[in-house]
Amino acid sequence: MKSRNLNAIYTSPLPVEVVALPPLVPHNPLSVANYVYELVLVPFIRGFKRPRRFTAYLEQHTDSVSSYVSSIAVNSYEDMQGLWKAGFFGKGTQSRSEPTWEVRTAKRLQEASGEIEGVAPEEVTARRRAARKKFKNARALAEHGIVADPTEMEKAEAREEPRKQSLLRPEDAQLKDSQGKVRRQEKLQLTFQEAFFLAYALDIIDIYDDRTGDLVTVPGLLCLLMPDWSPDNSFIINYVVYHHYRSHGWCIRSGVKFGVDYLLYRRGPPFSHAEFGVIVIPLYSDESKNQIMRKDWSWSSGVNRVVGGVKKVLVLCYVEVPVCIDKWHSVEELLKMYKVREVVLRRWIPSRHRD
Repeated sequence: MKSRNLNAIYTSPLPVEVVALPPLVPHNPLSVANYVYELVLVPFIRGFKRPRRFTAYLEQHTDSVSSYVSSIAVNSYEDMQGLWKAGFFGKGTQSRSEPTWEVRTAKRLQEASGEIEGVAPEEVTARRRAARKKFKNARALAEHGIVADPTEMEKAEAREEPRKQSLLRPEDAQLKDSQGKVRRQEKLQLTFQEAFFLAYALDIIDIYDDRTGDLVTVPGLLCLLMPDWSPDNSFIINYVVYHHYRSHGWCIRSGVKFGVDYLLYRRGPPFSHAEFGVIVIPLYSDESKNQIMRKDWSWSSGVNRVVGGVKKVLVLCYVEVPVCIDKWHSVEELLKMYKVREVVLRRWIPSRHRD
């Protein structure tokens, strides 16, 4: 199995082109001239390159009580790859994270000719688990004094391999179109915070209403995502934290599987595991509301034990909630009303922290 060159695949931390300016030294005339040249003249010489725009579709659910946004998804395969490879936005609806269902299905159905260069992360994980299981079985046989013949084991695996490749499911015929290619059935589902960040902060995505086909503006999207316009609305509270860490260069992903709100990566999931788990806690000026939101020691100990067990550091992110917000404020003024404070909480283990 060939190893993937991650730096060549994931070249940009965001789906926008960023150019680093040279250092500016005020007392050095050459430094000032070089800085002005790179800032002013280079864009005119090379030309202004517009960032690529992506397309997503917003789906609303209407019941007898209210109407709310149920999902925001990207349908185009090129847009899915562009958003994932530049910032790790979204999640494949039929994958663990990266939208690789089509590649994995095509390989399973033996539609790809020759050797496939790209290997899905799910396949890498499956191979590692299979190798680990094989090693544990061999170790167990060695511990019990049973010595297996390697030649006979290789012959048995060779006899089983053709049967594994020839297995096809009855429903596999429905996965192909008239040309024999795999039908595209996977979408890249964006969280509400990711979609609003791409639409407002980066301005690189066009979100359309799935029912009417109309383009949803940024103020209209904000009204759809927080219809009650409450200062402690869950969307705006979580988006303030999401915008805060994205603006500081962190790759932020959902942390629901570890019992936290967000996970923070230095570069992204393919490079390393998340270093921090973030829990978002609203902080009110009214102390009675803080008493209601306050957690007891058992909750804190349980979450910290889970996060510490997966070698992550727990961060309590407190968001100061304003008393009231004006619906007609701009998005910039709305975000300025909220303040973020962070507290790092580490689990103290007597056997490890003696010094």
